[in-house]
Amino acid sequence: MIPREDLLPRPTGGRFVVGARPITEEEWLPPDAAMLRERTMVRSAHPAEVFACMDGWGATVAAVFDALPLATPDDICILGKVNDRWVLVGGELCFPNRWVLHEKIGLPVLDIHGPVPTYAAQVGAGVDSLIDRLADGRIVERANWSISDSGSFFEPRTPPPIPDIDASELLLRVERQTLRRLGEVVVFSIRTYMEPMSTFRTRPRERVEAFVQVLRETPAEVRAYKSITTYVDPLCAYLTR
Repeated sequence: MIPREDLLPRPTGGRFVVGARPITEEEWLPPDAAMLRERTMVRSAHPAEVFACMDGWGATVAAVFDALPLATPDDICILGKVNDRWVLVGGELCFPNRWVLHEKIGLPVLDIHGPVPTYAAQVGAGVDSLIDRLADGRIVERANWSISDSGSFFEPRTPPPIPDIDASELLLRVERQTLRRLGEVVVFSIRTYMEPMSTFRTRPRERVEAFVQVLRETPAEVRAYKSITTYVDPLCAYLTR
């Protein structure tokens, strides 16, 4: 279940919007026993795939993880400055949403998001500026959404769409993402939630209708990137009937 309504997708006119807002230390990495158990299972099943570190950054990455609260249920990615650009230098990713941590290590933020349509043109420079302007200890939060047809939290590769899947079997996948400067690095955390569409459909009508609008205004190239092209029309029909 997605615990907060303010994390649900909202219409943006089809544009990619960062939508970051400041949060407090107490809000940063709240406990979640269920997600922690899920992380433990993924670590056990995929020990070689969930952690990666750039050469020369081992001590820094280890120090960051030592400074985090014990039993953190979030994925943690660490950005460091390399040649005056913010680069992914390490992290633990137990709940990848169709990207592979090892393939992104050493890449600047803009290049990490290279496959995302409209990202560079609409928010690329803004995200880099946001990271640069983070004061030490300041924390910001945003949300990102996608559709899951598998219900798997560990999904590093994009599977082909499932033909004729019933819309009620799809799930709304939401990532609560935060950015926080800690000394010379920036910590990017990802808390993943999933909610069956059969449950989401029972939410207040205005929330459901807002998501239907989001689906309808999502550009074709973004639908293709998210691998939801064949799901949009059946899902809109299911949520509005």
